[in-house]
Amino acid sequence: MVVKAPMNLRVPLLRLIAVFVVTIAAVAAQTADFDALRRKADTGDASAEFELFRAYIEGTMVKSDPVQGIAWLRKSAGHGYAAAEVSLGYMYQKGSPGLGIEKDPHIAASWYRKAARQSDKDAKHAQTAQSNLGAMATEGLISVQEADWRAAEPGSEPVQQANNSGVKTGAGKNNRSKNKTIPFSLSEVETGLTGGITSKRMATLISQYGVDFSLSSSAKQRLTNDGADDTLLQTIASAKH
Repeated sequence: MVVKAPMNLRVPLLRLIAVFVVTIAAVAAQTADFDALRRKADTGDASAEFELFRAYIEGTMVKSDPVQGIAWLRKSAGHGYAAAEVSLGYMYQKGSPGLGIEKDPHIAASWYRKAARQSDKDAKHAQTAQSNLGAMATEGLISVQEADWRAAEPGSEPVQQANNSGVKTGAGKNNRSKNKTIPFSLSEVETGLTGGITSKRMATLISQYGVDFSLSSSAKQRLTNDGADDTLLQTIASAKH
């Protein structure tokens, strides 16, 4: 004898089965996505390494495992991925002892400087790093020298970056290569001011490094809106180009 489920139970039962099937399919797809991401990360792809960090931290695609996540974050940052450098810098800035990261503003600044120099590759994270460096210096957590992302790290090559004409600076026999510095662009001055660097400090930096733009009326207005004082504007006007 065949026992049939009452009509009023059939619909809920069918829905439960449908949900179960969809869930199994989603888990299978998620596992496949994770395996593909892991294979890519194993080749040394910095972007994939960073995505693995996020997956382990957020518990997406795989069971949450912060320790594994931090390990992948360090790999990504070590491969020069700006988003990873900023994230690792932030962890050192705030401290995360449970993950083996003690609060250390100096290490944080080191990672931020690496990311800050990548404005040609990742402007968003480079500007975040520059802003964080300025804020840390303003708070007295690091020295103004540590916040100077333009200065080359000990033992490193001169920093190279494309200027407004598309020509890379920092190379060739000129003052900039000798000093291992490049001039400030208008957008970088604005980023510094809005990120917490005082007009006085910015004037000092510009006196040392120069600028690659002229102080037109529109540029003057933009900088004034960002908080530039008369001394800074005068320094920019007379700075080397």
